[in-house]
Amino acid sequence: MSEWNLSDPDQRSQAAADYVLGLLDKTEKARFEALLAMSHDAQQDVQHWQDHLDILNDQLEPVKPPARVWKKISEATKPASFWSNLRFWQGLGASGFAAAMVLAVTFWITPPGTPGAMDYVYVVQGEGSQTEWIVNASLEKNMVYVEAVKPDELPEGKVCELWLMVAGREPVSLGLLPKQGIHRIPIDPEWREAVENSPLVITLEGMQGAPNGYDMGPVITKGQWTPINKHNSI
Repeated sequence: MSEWNLSDPDQRSQAAADYVLGLLDKTEKARFEALLAMSHDAQQDVQHWQDHLDILNDQLEPVKPPARVWKKISEATKPASFWSNLRFWQGLGASGFAAAMVLAVTFWITPPGTPGAMDYVYVVQGEGSQTEWIVNASLEKNMVYVEAVKPDELPEGKVCELWLMVAGREPVSLGLLPKQGIHRIPIDPEWREAVENSPLVITLEGMQGAPNGYDMGPVITKGQWTPINKHNSI
């Protein structure tokens, strides 16, 4: 998974560019689409790149490229980042650039599939429907990913703790919600099969978190997982 910090405008714009160009694998795409469904800023970034790259449809005439262009396209599209490919495009020259872009767009329409896509997502929203965190679960990787997008400010000395409310047992702490970056929590075999049907709860705690699942602080929000259909795209 790409180490984006989606609260950073530059990194969010890069993710939007890769999304529009079809460079994201299934895991990255599911993660970005979870943000896209809730974030007006992300939607604007996608629209910007769609408008910016629309020149490929309107102004470039199809050109049959020589064999060497195919080879360069193959070499340049191995990295999963649009920005890392810029040096390749800049080095082709005008006619080679047009030929390569016409062909490359064909490949970018359907991104290559890779194993390890997310199975479930839960988007934590704050005031004004602002996305604060995105929680993803991958049963294949046996991992829960909690990513900070744009968390609200909390009272001094307070943190948010995420819980999995497994039926018939003590609530499972998934840790304190990060202020930035991604927090990874291994899925314990004891509650792996219960992930899909277990609600998620966020509580307000002191800096060390709750002492256990029976003495948690006040609940500030709760929700359910949303299954990710790996065969659908926006």
